[in-house]
Amino acid sequence: MKFRDLRIATKLLIGFVIVAAIAGAVGGVGIYNLYSMDKKYTSLYQNYGTPLGNIAEASLDFQQIRVSLRDLLLEEDNAKQKEYVEKAETYHGEMTKSLSVFESSLQTAEGKEVFANLTAALDEYQPLQEQIIQLALDGQKEDATALLKKNSSAELVAEITTDIDKLFELKDEGGSSLSKQYSADSRKTIDLVVGIVVVAVLIAVFLGIILSRIISKPIVNMVGVAERVAQGDLDLEVEARGKDEIGILSEAIRKMVDNLNGVMASISTAAQQVSIGSSQLSDTSIVLSQGATEQASTIEELSASVEEISAQIKTNADNADKANSITGQTKLSAMDGNAQMQEMLRAMEDINNASMNISKIIKVIDDIAFQTNILALNAAVEAARAGQHGKGFAVVAEEVRNLAARSADAAKETTAMIEGAVKKSESGTKIANDTAAALKKIVEGIENVASLISSISVASNEQSIGIEQVNQGIIQVSTVIQTNSSTSEESAAASEELASQAVLLEDQVQKFKLKNQKNYDIRKEAASSDFRYGHNNSSKKIDGGHNPEKIKKIILSDEEFGKY
Repeated sequence: MKFRDLRIATKLLIGFVIVAAIAGAVGGVGIYNLYSMDKKYTSLYQNYGTPLGNIAEASLDFQQIRVSLRDLLLEEDNAKQKEYVEKAETYHGEMTKSLSVFESSLQTAEGKEVFANLTAALDEYQPLQEQIIQLALDGQKEDATALLKKNSSAELVAEITTDIDKLFELKDEGGSSLSKQYSADSRKTIDLVVGIVVVAVLIAVFLGIILSRIISKPIVNMVGVAERVAQGDLDLEVEARGKDEIGILSEAIRKMVDNLNGVMASISTAAQQVSIGSSQLSDTSIVLSQGATEQASTIEELSASVEEISAQIKTNADNADKANSITGQTKLSAMDGNAQMQEMLRAMEDINNASMNISKIIKVIDDIAFQTNILALNAAVEAARAGQHGKGFAVVAEEVRNLAARSADAAKETTAMIEGAVKKSESGTKIANDTAAALKKIVEGIENVASLISSISVASNEQSIGIEQVNQGIIQVSTVIQTNSSTSEESAAASEELASQAVLLEDQVQKFKLKNQKNYDIRKEAASSDFRYGHNNSSKKIDGGHNPEKIKKIILSDEEFGKY
């Protein structure tokens, strides 16, 4: 599965896991190197620092032994002489202890060789020291002094001093060399940590840019689509990429736009058909009204023109049946338009639900960013406790914290965009509701017209029966004609109302820009048929596929007056 097709939560989790892994790697490298340097400097202190102190103490103790021997030879008081002897013995014990500790730190062959020479010299010097003390206590100070100043004694002291200085120098040089080496290792460690931090920051920034583009770009596109739909522009193509939540939303919006195009195109066609039907119905009603007037004015010739009037009444009945058929078709078209409008409302409701789901996802993103910010703050506190060695880790924690803040800001901006889209979708829903209400009124008007035309048909049949019974009286025929005229006027009024409702519906539909929208008007095409009663040059067909030449027309002229 491609990364683009993963869920948004999975994408964010992968990004944060990678950043956390990099931060953990930086911390791990830093901790490992800190532990390693601690061990090295502990070893340096134990093997070089402390031994330097021990050899220095041993050197000082040896010099104190010589000072005590000098004071012993210069002192005449026996009690004080004993004190100097005790001091010499004490210094000798401390020197032996310091040298014993120092011996355990020797690691080089040269150092062990020098220490062996020192030990041999001290072992040789110890009997000489005891002999000088004994001669001094016995009162033979001149002999003791001569023994102390003897060349062999002086050479032995010089050898001991030289060996001690040599051991001190060896330890000092070794410690200095290791210290420089450890300092170089520290600088390398710092460079390594800084390099890892830089790489981690670059990777984190790269991941942030990639994730923001993958998530925000499709959302911005969908917001643009929603804004255009809210403005009534349905002439657009929606690309659905990916299989995540945004891809699913894109596919739903694409289907919605396609459905809206189909629905609005059908509504537009139905509205124009309603307008055409209402115009034809109005023309028919006017013709019927004028015909009834002519019949009233020629009532005196009724008995002589029963046959002609019967034909005219039959024509009226046929026209009423055709008008009734047209009205039925118009009613079905309006009902179909109302059903499609309901489908559009359900589609817009699906958009609202999808937008609410995205709002919940963005809330999860905001919570994750907040938790990441808290973790980054805790990491910064821990880095501050680590002191100098935690500076690199503190930088990483600060970068993670900044990234979390940016994620939170992006989540808030995305939430605001989605709320705007929801509001615009609700505005579209209101317009669709108004359109549905208008369609409902059209259906009601068509039902009224159908009822009136049915009445016309019944009245025409009654007129036919009245003509057959014309011998029953001219008054009865006149009454029927007046009823027919009144009904025709009502039908004309109802047709005008239907026409105005159709215009209103067309105005609402014209607010939408549809795909493959036709550039011509059905009404103009219908008007070109020159469908007018009373003209013999019509060549277009009327609804139902009948040729107007085969339909007997009502001639509104005065040529027939006085014929009889």
